Amino acid sequence: MEAQKAGGGGGFAHSYHLLRGWRPPYPETTGYIISTLHRLYRRTGDPALRASVVAALTWLKSVQQVDGSFMDLQGRRQVFDTGQILIGLNYIAEHAPELRDEDMLARAARWLELAQQEDGSFVVGAGNPVAHSYCARVGAALAAAGRLLKEDRLQRAGHANLCWTLAQQEPNGFFRHLSFDRSPPYLHTMIYVLEGLLDGYAEIRDPRLLVAAMRFAEPLLAVSRRDQMLRSQYHSDFTIANAQKCLTGLAQWADVCLRLADLNKQNDYRGEALNAIHFLKRRQIQCGDRRLNGGLWGSDPLWGRYMRFAIPNWGVKFFMDALLTDRKSPTTA
Repeated sequence: MEAQKAGGGGGFAHSYHLLRGWRPPYPETTGYIISTLHRLYRRTGDPALRASVVAALTWLKSVQQVDGSFMDLQGRRQVFDTGQILIGLNYIAEHAPELRDEDMLARAARWLELAQQEDGSFVVGAGNPVAHSYCARVGAALAAAGRLLKEDRLQRAGHANLCWTLAQQEPNGFFRHLSFDRSPPYLHTMIYVLEGLLDGYAEIRDPRLLVAAMRFAEPLLAVSRRDQMLRSQYHSDFTIANAQKCLTGLAQWADVCLRLADLNKQNDYRGEALNAIHFLKRRQIQCGDRRLNGGLWGSDPLWGRYMRFAIPNWGVKFFMDALLTDRKSPTTA
């Protein structure tokens, strides 16, 4: 909530940097924070949480481009960012229909379809001129939007992206094109592809998506035991490229493991999730400074490569997701 106040106008500040202070409001993560806050609202009934969601939706509407896209902090139209906002809009359409803005949802989804390559991948606005496997989260969101809007072509476009993602999986389970650039991928984007595959499986029930997710998750589970906790960056052969820890990625991993435990009834994944959650609880900042209190540094140690000296808003979001998923209840759906 402090990040939203700092962002001004309803958007959540991108992050708090220890030396530079608050960064501007960030459309991408504001979009998918909405679903987390509303899940918590459904559990607690706290009206301040609903008000926060309404403010975020209003701000996002004000920054959506005429063509339906959303921009990054550099003013560039972004496929991935638009897809992440679509996740939040889809959630609202299903779980808070009184707040649904069908025009905003439809324009974002249709822009994504137009931006898609013939092979199902997304390149436009991807940050560099290659497609990325972590856009599986976009494909899953697009498929869900197609169902909600009753537009089959959007569902097909989402499925096509997920099929393209499947084709990027290596025999050892790793995926090609997981990194922001040419360096080894951070755990954050590695888990993004798992989230996209699981979201896609939940949406369209293509069994190949679950199989692919398990083929990546199983070696990651083994690597976590080998390394006594997943590390910040890995090479494609699952050797460590950066022995620091990416706290955002660990929060995502905890939530994914809980989802896999529910799907496969495997206690190994639940135990792994609880280990990660307990680790993150010990790393959560507790102090009298409201800018820091409750946050998670991007990296452990805080001077690590991923979001150095900064608290990204999405790390806290994913940690909240894991905590909500861990507490079994119909409202965690």
